[in-house]
Amino acid sequence: MSRARRTAAAAVLTVAFAGAVVPGASADAPAPPSRAARACVSPPAPFHPSTASIPAIGRSARVVRVRRTASGAVGTPPVSKRGKWLMGLDPQALPGDGEGTVIMAAHTWPDGSALGNALLRSLRAGDRLELGNGSAVACYQVTQRKEYGAAKVPRRKAFRWWGPEQLVIVVCSGTRLGPGRWTHRTVWYATPVADGGVAG
Repeated sequence: MSRARRTAAAAVLTVAFAGAVVPGASADAPAPPSRAARACVSPPAPFHPSTASIPAIGRSARVVRVRRTASGAVGTPPVSKRGKWLMGLDPQALPGDGEGTVIMAAHTWPDGSALGNALLRSLRAGDRLELGNGSAVACYQVTQRKEYGAAKVPRRKAFRWWGPEQLVIVVCSGTRLGPGRWTHRTVWYATPVADGGVAG
């Protein structure tokens, strides 16, 4: 994405992530099993990941590209039994871009059964995760976990298009006020790992 397009995207970025209940859908949707850990090296080029392997929650999640809303808010996966275990990837930046924020989002459900709930329970600073697609892989280590008021996520820190590459995952948290309305957002900040080690 060009610098001009990234500037425009940052200018309209707002934070709105949905959480919802689908009646009768309390069981976790199937997700691909975690692969064996691979060497953490810098991707040779930007790529669209298809899976996110998250050892802290003991499983992987499929990654889907999401569109911004008409108001410029970050999109989310479908609100469905399948969608609650998908990780949404915003188009602003890709793993391997080398700069800016790779923005990802997941749903939180009131019954505790979605990917966002699993992340809230288990993902902490120091944990690693892996974004992959075939032979392409990018590893990240969580450096910080912060909870903000729903309208107080710091855009310049969390959603910057400049500076060293970072990964940010955002989920709804706090108290559910109604469909798609929560009091807080929890944000994980993670930096690329390229140390010849393994994710996890």
